[in-house]
Amino acid sequence: MRIPKVMLLALAVVAGALALPGTAGAAYSDPLTTTTKQGLVWHATPAAALTALDSALPNVSLNTVVNDTSYAMTGCTSAEKAALPKAPVATKALCWDSERAGSTAWVPQGITTSGDADNDGMWGADKIILSGWHGTEALGRYNDARIQAINYNDPASAAHRMMYLAVPNSTGSSFSAAQAHMGGMAWYGDKIYVTAEGNTSTAIRVFSTKHILQLTDTTSNAIGKTSGGYAAYTYKYAMMQVGYYTYAGGTCSMASDTGVPCFSSMSLDRSTTPASVVTTEYFSDQSLHGRLYRYPMGTDYLLAASSGTVAATEAFRSSVGNMQGVLSNNGKWYVAHSSATINGQLWSQTTTSSKAATCGSTSACWAVHPEALTYDSSTGLVWSQSEWSTADCTAKGQTCGRSVFAMPLSSIPAA
Repeated sequence: MRIPKVMLLALAVVAGALALPGTAGAAYSDPLTTTTKQGLVWHATPAAALTALDSALPNVSLNTVVNDTSYAMTGCTSAEKAALPKAPVATKALCWDSERAGSTAWVPQGITTSGDADNDGMWGADKIILSGWHGTEALGRYNDARIQAINYNDPASAAHRMMYLAVPNSTGSSFSAAQAHMGGMAWYGDKIYVTAEGNTSTAIRVFSTKHILQLTDTTSNAIGKTSGGYAAYTYKYAMMQVGYYTYAGGTCSMASDTGVPCFSSMSLDRSTTPASVVTTEYFSDQSLHGRLYRYPMGTDYLLAASSGTVAATEAFRSSVGNMQGVLSNNGKWYVAHSSATINGQLWSQTTTSSKAATCGSTSACWAVHPEALTYDSSTGLVWSQSEWSTADCTAKGQTCGRSVFAMPLSSIPAA
């Protein structure tokens, strides 16, 4: 979630003040408090539309996609390494090829892995990391969405292939670009959940690995049915939306922490029975306090619904500002704070405690410009990624860059 540039300095100062013990008002060290639960409503893509597209185009597996990689992940530059967490220290780090590393048209946000998808940590025979990106104004298609599917079978030679996210029309004769900021992702079975956009009624978009299509027109700068076949802006693969969730309360607001929440990030919690999706919201205004929600899984890897409505089983308010990522495991919540000018902070929270790692005299020890969180229970690793390109950082006089990184959950101080 990019912080408006005019607010950068002010937010950095205020965020630091709020995190200090003894500061008047809410402090990051305050525990979670309970708040009102918010429901969701499910809307399915017509089955006939998905069938029509599956019949019109080759339907391929995610394994096919990640074994058809087009770009190698690379070793990290000194600037990219400088953006990694100081404490706990990242034990794994991957960086992007130069085009992804420097792109101003696309920005990384959410992340999930095959450790979410299946309890053995694999998707078929492959270890996979999915990195979600959204389009910017420079692309000309703000909040178009794509996923970088990383083949992580051999960490030393990790590589990825990009997939566009698309929404079928009602008949399946064509499709359009899915609009999603991609702030958070969760992968459970064949379903991939992504956060949508703020200030709309759509909360979460759901895609399926059963509906990945190989496009027949890879030259047209268009999406959907074309004279040459089916295209998605020259991409080889597109994954279709199988449905979406709206907020039961209507349109959400990114300017209010009492109205309908806008989900900014999300992850899967496999430690609950059943497994559950947890979400948080982001505010650039430090006087507002984001809320955390939990939604249980039901049948067919979808959220548990009664008469079409999904009820939250938990709802909390956090005093940590600028929450970019959320994770929950074994009753503890973890939220990632981002700062405009310095390292972020990673807080572990319960209703009785809130704790962060320290490095020297500060808790600003997390990554620089951090984004979402995800936990791979098969390896014990927490994965995240950073947002700003090296060019973005240089323009602000900062030494940083984009990376995908991980460390053991056991190395993160628990509340």
